[in-house]
Amino acid sequence: MLDILTANDWSARLGQVFQTHFGSEKQINLHLTAVTPLGAESGNRRQAYSLLFSGPLTPLLPQAIYPLRNASMGEQGIFLVPLGPADQTMRYEAIFT
Repeated sequence: MLDILTANDWSARLGQVFQTHFGSEKQINLHLTAVTPLGAESGNRRQAYSLLFSGPLTPLLPQAIYPLRNASMGEQGIFLVPLGPADQTMRYEAIFT
């Protein structure tokens, strides 16, 4: 499903909570805070875009694929990269090409 989602699909979910787990039991809530188009569309390929999530400062999620669950989107395995703290939250980015 990730291969057909576009920036518009995610933009409709700005501000929503996505849940994941760290370790065996620790649930983490991440908020979708930004959807940014990257470059221009290329032929039949979708436009690249980035997603920015914010979550708690601890625990820090290391760079990895995480199962993110959302009420309207179900579960998606998304590769998250920690960007660092901002305003008492930790920021994470996912890029789709």
